[in-house]
Amino acid sequence: MMKHKRLVTSLLTSLAIVTTLPISATVFQAPVVAKTTAKATVISKIKKTPDLNPTSSVRSFSSSTYQRYQSTFNKEYNVDQMSLTGVFRQHHAWVYTASPQLRKYLTVSMKTWNHALGSAVFKTGTSHHYTIRVGFGTGGKDGSLWDGLYKTNKLWINKSHFYSNDYILTVLGAVSGRKVTKAKTAADKAAYQNYYRKFWEATITHELGHSLGLDHSPYQDDIMYAQSGERSGSIKYSWTTAKKGNGTFAGFTNVLSERDVNRAKLTKLLGYW
Repeated sequence: MMKHKRLVTSLLTSLAIVTTLPISATVFQAPVVAKTTAKATVISKIKKTPDLNPTSSVRSFSSSTYQRYQSTFNKEYNVDQMSLTGVFRQHHAWVYTASPQLRKYLTVSMKTWNHALGSAVFKTGTSHHYTIRVGFGTGGKDGSLWDGLYKTNKLWINKSHFYSNDYILTVLGAVSGRKVTKAKTAADKAAYQNYYRKFWEATITHELGHSLGLDHSPYQDDIMYAQSGERSGSIKYSWTTAKKGNGTFAGFTNVLSERDVNRAKLTKLLGYW
C-alpha cells in the first residue's frame, strides 16, 4: 500500500512539474507580416532624399510597399525592369563573352559592381551556361548611335568605336570642351591608353547597370550618366544639360557614385535583379 501511495505521489509530482513548464513552448504563432506603408509616408520620405539618390531612409520598407508603389519608385529614381525574368537567379547573373578583346574589360566591370554591392552579383559564365551575353554590335543605323547597348539579356559594344584610334579623342574633346589632338609624346600615349581602357570599362559597367534596372542619370559623376534624357515612366525629368555632381566624369574613371550604388540597392528591393 505504501509503494502504491509513493507511486501516485511520484506521478502527481511529475504532473505538477509538467504543468509548470512555459505554455509558450507548445504554442505556435502565425508569422508576422510587415504592413504596407501608406503612400503619403512613402512620398514624404522620397522628397527628403537627394535628387535620384534612394538613401537608406527609403530602402527599409516592406516588400509589399515596394510592390504596391513600384511605379512611384521607378519615376522618382530613374529605374525600371530591364532584364528578362530569369537573367538574375537568387540575385546573381552569369555573364559570358566569346571575345578575348572584351573579356578583360568585362572582368573589371563585373568586379566594379560586385565590390560596390558587396556580393558576387555578376559571375563569369561559359558558352554553355550564361544569362547575359556580351559581344560586338554595329552601333545603330549610322554606326554611332551608341557606344554600348543592353537589351533584355544581351550587351553589345560598338565595334567601330572600340577599334577606332580617334574616337576616344572625340569623347575627350566633348567632355573637356577643347580640341584634343593625337598623342605624340610617350607620356601622352600612356595617358591615352589609360583613357581608352577606363572608357571601355566604364561603358560596360554602364550597360551592366542597365541590366540591374538603372536608367540614365544627368550627373556626370554617375556611371549611368547620359547627355540627355526625356521624361517618361522611368525618368523623373527631362534634361539636355549635364549636372556636374562632384566634378568628375565617371565615363573616364569607371567609379560608381553613391547614386549609382543606392539605385542598384533599390532595384534589388524592387525585384529587378
